[in-house]
Amino acid sequence: MVKIVTYNVNGLRPRVAQHGSLRRLLDALDADIICFQETKLSRQDLSADVIMAEGYEAFVSCNRSAKGRGAYSGVATFCRVTSAFSSQEVALPVAAEEGFTGLQDYAKNSEIVGDFVIATPVEEEGLGEITREDLLKVDNEGRCIITDHGHFVLFNIYGPAVEADDKERVRFKLLFYKILQKRWEHLLALGKRVFVVGDLNIAPASIDRCDAPPGFEKQMFREWLRSMLREHGGPFFDAFRSKHPERAGAYTCFNQKIGAEEYNYGSRIDHILISGACLHHCDSAEDHSIFCCHVEECEIMNHFKRGNSENLSKWKGGRSIKLEGSDHIPVYILLKEIPELPVHNVPPSAARYLPEVRGRQQSIVSFFNKGKTYELQDAGRLVLSEDTVNDSYCSDGLENKTIAKVGLADAKGGNLPSLICKGGDLDQWRNEGLSGISYNRQKNSPSGTKGAPNKKIKRNLSSQPTIKSFFQPPRSETVNVSTSTLVTPVETIYCMNQPCVPNDDSLPESMQCTTSGTKDQDNTNVSSCSLSTDKCNAAALEWQRIQQKMKMTLPRCKGHREPCIPRSVKKGPNIGRLFYVCPRAQRT
Repeated sequence: MVKIVTYNVNGLRPRVAQHGSLRRLLDALDADIICFQETKLSRQDLSADVIMAEGYEAFVSCNRSAKGRGAYSGVATFCRVTSAFSSQEVALPVAAEEGFTGLQDYAKNSEIVGDFVIATPVEEEGLGEITREDLLKVDNEGRCIITDHGHFVLFNIYGPAVEADDKERVRFKLLFYKILQKRWEHLLALGKRVFVVGDLNIAPASIDRCDAPPGFEKQMFREWLRSMLREHGGPFFDAFRSKHPERAGAYTCFNQKIGAEEYNYGSRIDHILISGACLHHCDSAEDHSIFCCHVEECEIMNHFKRGNSENLSKWKGGRSIKLEGSDHIPVYILLKEIPELPVHNVPPSAARYLPEVRGRQQSIVSFFNKGKTYELQDAGRLVLSEDTVNDSYCSDGLENKTIAKVGLADAKGGNLPSLICKGGDLDQWRNEGLSGISYNRQKNSPSGTKGAPNKKIKRNLSSQPTIKSFFQPPRSETVNVSTSTLVTPVETIYCMNQPCVPNDDSLPESMQCTTSGTKDQDNTNVSSCSLSTDKCNAAALEWQRIQQKMKMTLPRCKGHREPCIPRSVKKGPNIGRLFYVCPRAQRT
C-alpha cells in the first residue's frame, strides 16, 4: 500500500510548534508521501527544524516574488523512506522539479520531469501573448513541486486565491492553470500517469460548497476544473468524488474567523486528481485505469478538524480560547498493488542538499585568492592595502583569530606582532590593531640598509615564514592585569644583527624601546628591544576587551533565531568549558 496525503497547513512553522516537532507532525499524518501547501516559508526561513526529519526526504518550493507581503504560499513534499540511497521504494522519487513551466533554474541540479519546455512567446485564448517573463512569474510564487515516482508523476499544487475584481490576479490564476494543463497534457501524451494533489482554491460543483448561490457552477475556474474531469470529457478522476459521488457536507476548508468548523460550514477545495492507465498492461483503458485498479480509498481526515475537543462549547458569537490548527483538513488516497522501483538514489534537488540546510561549499578558487598585504611607506608606517582590507574576512566566523606572523628581517630585521581579526569591523581592526605601530627609517644603519624614499615595501601576511625566523630568541613576557586574572603572552620585537632604534621623542612612547646586551654560549652580543610596560598593558587590555565582547555577544539559535543560553561542562575532560544551547526547554 502507498498512502498519499495532501494538507494545507496554513503555515508550516505553527503546525510544527503545535505538534512539538516536524517528525511528530509527519508521523501523525501516517503517510508515505505528504504534500503540504501554504508553508509560508521563504528561502531565508528554511532551517533543518522545519524541513528535515529523520526517516523523511523533503522537496520544497518557496515564493521569490513577495513585495512587502512577507512569506506566503510555498509547498513542500515529504517522502517517508528507510534509505535515501540504493532504495527501491516508490515513495522516494527518481526525479524532482521546482515549478512546472520548465524555465526555472533555481537549483543547478533540478531535473526537468518529462523534458518539458514552453517555447515563448505563445498565444493563449483569453490571455493574449504570453512572454517568458509571464511564465517566470507563475513559478516565482512557489506554488508547485513535481516529483517523479516512477509509476506516476505527482504534482503538489497550491492554487492562487483571487478576488473577482482584481483583474491582474485573475489573469495570473488563469495563466497558472492554462500552463499547468499544458504540462499535464504533455506528460499524459508520453504515457505517464499523473497525480495532482493540493489546495486548488476551486470548488468544482454546488455539492462542494455549503452556501452555493445560483449560477455557482458557471464561474470560469469551476468550469475549467470540471472540464478536466472524466465525467465532462477530461482525463482526470476526482478521487474523492468518484468514491463518494453523493456525499454532501464533505468539506475541507472553513472560515476560521467565524467558527465555521463547529457547524461544518465550508467548501471542498483540496483535491486529489489522478489520470493514466493501470499497471496491469491491459488493452482496455476504460476498465483498467489507475483509479479503477489501484485506488483503495480516498477520504477526508476529519479528526484533524479544529474544535473536535469535547471540552469546547458550541459557537456563540465568541470564544475564550483560540482553536489550534489549520483552517483546512487533510485528504488522503490509498493505493494498492504498486510494485517497487529499480534501485535509485534521492534526487539532487532534495532539501538535504540545499545550502540553507547543508551550508555553502567553499569554492576551490577561494584558496588561490591574493593574500593580504601591508606596506611600509615613506614615514615608515605600517598600512594595509585598501583593496586587501576590504577583502579580508574570518572564514570560520570567529571573532578572535590570529591572521599571521611575518618576519620583517629583510626590511627592518624584526617580527611583527600578531594581528587579531575583530569579526566584521575591518576598519576598526585596521585603525585599532595598527595604531601606534610605526618605524623610523634609518638611512645610515650599520647594516647598510638604505630605504628608497618613494618605494613601498610589500609583504604577504599569508606567506610562509622564512627559516631565519626559527633562530630568533624565544622571548616573551607574561602580564598580569590588576583588574582581571587574564594572563596574556605579548610579542616582543627583536632587532637582529643591528642596533635597535633608541628612545626618541619622535617615536610614540609606547614604541620606545631599550637596548640590553646579552651573551650566549659563543659569547655573541645580541641586541634586542622590547615593548614598554605601557604597550604591554595596552595589549593585555585589548585582549580583555575582545574576550569580554565575545562573552557579551551570544550566538542565536538556528531554529528559533533567539539568543542562546551559556552553559558549562560539569564533568569529564572538558569540565569548565562553555557552550551555548537553545533558550527553549526541550519537550519530552
